[in-house]
Amino acid sequence: MTTFWQEHQVGGPYSSLEESEQALEDRLTLYPTLLDLMPVHFPGQTVLDYGCGPGHDTLLFLRSGARKLYFADVSWQALQTTSDRLQMHGLRSRAFPILLPDELPTVEHIHCAGVLHHIEAPIQALFDLREALGEEGEARVMVYDGDTSTHSQSEVPITEWWTRKEFLALAAEAGFKGKYVGSYECSSEWRPDCQAACYSLT
Repeated sequence: MTTFWQEHQVGGPYSSLEESEQALEDRLTLYPTLLDLMPVHFPGQTVLDYGCGPGHDTLLFLRSGARKLYFADVSWQALQTTSDRLQMHGLRSRAFPILLPDELPTVEHIHCAGVLHHIEAPIQALFDLREALGEEGEARVMVYDGDTSTHSQSEVPITEWWTRKEFLALAAEAGFKGKYVGSYECSSEWRPDCQAACYSLT
């Protein structure tokens, strides 16, 4: 799986500040309800972006005033793209990379978008996230919605389509109290008729 994500980076690299800004704008235009379901405004807090990819949300958390941001991924290329991008935006000093499966720090908020349904041991990842989350913190998680999506073939080696009942049961097994907060359209050429389900875990 790690090799796959090294070779199939989701976005980037970005050669200029303008290109990076355009990528952010394009993503928010494509998913207009994304920030309602997966918010990024946590001023003064310590945040973990678990599975940061090219760093879209990492940037948005820092722009919104996060005190400290850990960006984690299995792909060193994703970490490099995110690091370079943060440098362009003048935000690198408050951000710290983690090459998974390195140990996670304790944080006040966890953001995990489009990650768990592509990994070999999602329950272990959920246990790790539960351990990293402070007592009063919240995790927001997005996975493919098995209740409303067409389960299509994927070029990704692992793709799960959990129903809401199935995912909430996984979260409970890891020690979370979970709540479904809504879905948004995330269809693409290789995953037609796909909805992304978002959850609040505490």
